[in-house]
This record gives sequence, C-alpha cells and structure tokens, in this order.
Amino acid sequence: MACASAQAHLMVAQKGTLNLQGDGAYLVVSLPVSAFVGIDDDGDGAWSAEELGVHGPQIQKQLQTHLRLRDAQGPRPMDAVTLVPTPPDEKPGDPVTQLVVLARFKLALALQADGPETPKGLWVHSGLFGRAQAEQKLSIAVTQGRHKQLLVLTPEQPELPLFPSGWRVVADYVVLGMMHILTGWDHLMFLAVVLLGGGTWWQILGILSAFTVGHALTLAWGLLGQVPFSAHWVEPTIAMTIVGMAAVEFWQRQRKREIDILWRLAAVFACALVHGLGLASSLQAIGLDAAHRVWSLLGFNLGVELAQCAVALALAGMATLLLSRLPAIVQARVRLLWLASAVVVGGLWFIERLL
Repeated sequence: MACASAQAHLMVAQKGTLNLQGDGAYLVVSLPVSAFVGIDDDGDGAWSAEELGVHGPQIQKQLQTHLRLRDAQGPRPMDAVTLVPTPPDEKPGDPVTQLVVLARFKLALALQADGPETPKGLWVHSGLFGRAQAEQKLSIAVTQGRHKQLLVLTPEQPELPLFPSGWRVVADYVVLGMMHILTGWDHLMFLAVVLLGGGTWWQILGILSAFTVGHALTLAWGLLGQVPFSAHWVEPTIAMTIVGMAAVEFWQRQRKREIDILWRLAAVFACALVHGLGLASSLQAIGLDAAHRVWSLLGFNLGVELAQCAVALALAGMATLLLSRLPAIVQARVRLLWLASAVVVGGLWFIERLL
C-alpha cells in the first residue's frame, strides 16, 4: 500500500469509479475522513500529517474491512492500493478532509473488455460513510466494456450487486419504497388524519386512490422529468398538509358537519402531489438504477403502495377494535383529540423544517 500527497482533487467527494477489465476491478473513490474510526485524534474533522503517519496501518485495516468487492467465492483480494490524502480546495498545507483510494481487486475470472455479457454475482460493499448529511451517500460509476451502471450506496443500503437483472432491481426498490413509508412519520400521520376521519369503505378506498395517484404523478415527474424543486420548501409544505387537513377535519367535526366527499378527494389529491415531491427527493438521494430507470421507479412505487395498504388495514383494524366499542359521543371526542394533536405535531414539524 502506497501513500501519495495530492496537489489537486482526483475525485469529487463521495464519488467514485469502478472499471472492470480483464482479471482486475480498478476502483477510485473519495471518502470522508470522518468515515474512519480512531484516526482523528484531535476531533477537528480532518487529518494532520502526524495523524496520517501514526494511523496508516489502521486506515489500511479499515479499508480492507469496510470497502469490498465480493463474488460467490467471497471477498476478492485488494492489492496495489494507493492512498491520496486530499486537503480542501486543493491547498496542500491544510489538514486532509478527504481520502482518495485507488485500489485493484483481483477477479476470479477474466472479463472481455467488449464482451456482450455482464459479470454475474459481483457485489460492491462500503461501510465507510461520514457523519455529515452530505457524507451519507457514495456514488460509484461502474464500467465494463459497453456496460455501465451507477451505484448509490448509503448506510441503509451499503451493498449492491453489479449489473443486476430487471427483476432484482424491482425487488430491491420495492423494499426501499416500503421502508420509506414505514419510517416516514409525516407520511404516516397524514394517512392517519385522512383515514381516521371516517367514512364508508368506498369513501376510504377513494381517498387512498386519490392519494396514490397524486404522489405517483409527482414522484415520476420529479425523477424522470427533472422538475426543479427543493427539499427546503417541499418538507415544510408536507408538514403544512398535515396541519391543513387536520384543522379542516377538526373544524367541521366540531361543528358536527360532514365534509363533502368530493372536497376531501380533491384536497387529498392536492396534498399527495406535495408528498410525491418529498418521495422524489428521498429517492433522488438514493438514485434510480441507470440501466433500469423505469423498473426501479415502478418498484419504488409498488413498495410505497404496499406499505400504504398495510398501514390503512392496521388503522382500520385499530379503529374497529378500539372506537367501535365506545359510545358515539366518546368516539367523536377521541377523533377530535387526535386531529388536534396532529395540528400541533404538524405545526412543530413545520417550524423545525422551516428553520
């Protein structure tokens, strides 16, 4: 393993390339120094020359452990490694903030540069992510002859296959879509507001359909149509959809009036358009599979819908078990209390995201 000093950035931070040729896989990747444990002695978020000199073996060990290319036989050997400590803004005298790694992995079988077949059974793994939000994603452009792929690794998805089949892409993105819903508290709260507002089964099905169509449209538009939007205004607006829907439901119920179903459908559809942009923002951070853009988008959408159906069934079951046993006046008070709580929580989220 060699170490060279950098006069200029060889690779943009959190970016990399992986070129498969012959019996070798050649990796160039830029990693944040905060991704390494026990190297930054003074805790300033950068490495001095002294820290690099003392902790060289630890850096090498962590690279061998957390940066891997594997196949069915296990991890492929990493050899001919060169480390290029990279200071910020190409200032050689400043402390190092990025480490550019140039490494070669030995493949079990030699690949033809222009072969028609893509390599099978190869996986890339990285467990080296920094502490900052911008350092929670590692993008690697993979090339093998005329075949190309963009890998986007995250702490939630640290390992991905090279050149997967379309069905594998769909399955992976279904899981991602489900996880985004089941861990998205604002999305879940909005669903709870509109579903626990009550109505017949046909009305609830219509509300779910309006929500599905609305966010599916803007999710696809935001990803495939390159619509300019920013999470800086999308996330606070999502919080306001919760406040708005809950406040209207609360006001109408307090006045003992039923909300017109057509108005509810239109309002849910409009709010869903905003939620779809939020989903697109989340999926942008992960990235669509470049070779299967439509399939990965369909898989993500399918995962979102499966999770929504599961949540809707759970909410319906909870409402049936708990509310149906209470007197009508108590049921009404419970719904009002829930709606008031949603207004408060949504308002706090709005302020937090705005600031």
